[in-house]
Parts: sequence; structure tokens; C-alpha cells
Amino acid sequence: MEVDQLETRIQLTKNSRLSQVDWQNLPFGKIFSDHMFSMSYANGQWSNMEIKPYENLSLSPATSAIHYGQSCFEGMKAHRNQNGEVVLFRPYENAKRFNSSAERMCMPQIDEDVFVNALKKLLSIDSSWVPKNPEHALYIRPFMFATDPFVGIRPSETYQFMIFTCPVGAYYTEAVPVKIETKYTRAADGGTGYAKAAGNYAAALYPAKLAQDEGFRQLIWTDAKEHKYIEEAGTMNVMFVMNGKL
Repeated sequence: MEVDQLETRIQLTKNSRLSQVDWQNLPFGKIFSDHMFSMSYANGQWSNMEIKPYENLSLSPATSAIHYGQSCFEGMKAHRNQNGEVVLFRPYENAKRFNSSAERMCMPQIDEDVFVNALKKLLSIDSSWVPKNPEHALYIRPFMFATDPFVGIRPSETYQFMIFTCPVGAYYTEAVPVKIETKYTRAADGGTGYAKAAGNYAAALYPAKLAQDEGFRQLIWTDAKEHKYIEEAGTMNVMFVMNGKL
């Protein structure tokens, strides 16, 4: 899709929250950095690119993403290398996967260079938020959602793309007991399982809660047809060592 070639507007915060962070006790996903990136889609192109102080959104109650789930996201991390430099791991692969999710949800594409450059600009401004502890990271959440104030099932004509970041500790701090799920299904042929769509994760919450009630922390999902082939875990990849081989 076309992108309006205006420069990214940058508005820096006057009240940084950096000094309020307890770097020794970082929860996951609860502390947010000073700035966020935003751009809007209308009339077939992206425009209004800006980096501004992190703030709440104002939305119509009829915003279509809220009702029909036309929303997708990515998840990635920035770390510091041995020289203290801020580094990303294959951000263009995240951009590709984001566009794959967007296509499946009937949402507009984002130029990969625009996606990655937005990440880099935001990180350059909030680089002080990248933890120095090698076991911690700055989690990055790019996401897009439909913004038409319309109650009716059709693709939205307008969208918002945003990126915010948050310094995080380990997602799990100890071994995680898991349940092999053989009743509920996360992904099926022809479905949206491969897309990082918001509704995929909401649909997994109920079976995950049932497992937690049994003393488990997470699920190992099995195939939709026979429930006998391992597919993935709810919040992590799964690997096995069999006969000494990974």
C-alpha cells in the first residue's frame, strides 16, 4: 500500500517515567516506555506517521475491531549486546509475518521498510528503556486494528498501526508444568491459526483456565483432527530430544 511521504513527526515527552522503574523487579507487560509510534490508514494509503508520548486511546464504542476482531499484532524484543548496543533479531521477518497476519484478517499491508524504520526510530528515542541485565529485554508490540465506527460485518476502511514497548523480565521464572490438550483446538486447516490475530489468543483463554484449575501453567496444543500430534505450546515453542537428537 502507498505511504504518504511526510516525515515522521516527533513529539518528545516532558515527563519521563524512566526514574520510576525498579530494574531489579521487572514484571512482564505492565511497565510501558515513554513513547509510541502511530500511523493511520484511510483512502488506500498510510499517513500521519508520528512518535509521541505514550498515552491512552480515544475510541468510538462502535469501533469495528472491538466487535468483529479485525486486529493483528507482532511480538519481538530488543536486547543489549556485549558492547551495550541495542540490537534486534531479524525484524524484517517480523514485518513479513505481520503482513501475513494482516492479509488473513483482510487488512492493509505495511511496507517492510516503513515497519522496520518505525521500530528503529522508536528505539533510538527510548533506548534508555532497554534493560542492561542480559536476562531482561525491551519487549516490542507492533499492532494494527480496524477503526471504522460502524456496526456491520465488512472490512474496515480505516486502520491504526501502532508500536509501543515495555521493559520486561523473564516471562516464566521457574519450570512450567504443562497439560497436553486433547479436547480444545487452537488451529485447524483453513483457519486463522497461523496469524497473530487477537481472537486466536482470546479463544485459548478458556481451555488454559481449565488447565490452570488442574494445577498446570500452560497447554501443549495437539492437532485439530485427531488430537494426537503435538503442535505448539500456548506461550512458547516446543522442542524434544529423542534418542539424543533435538
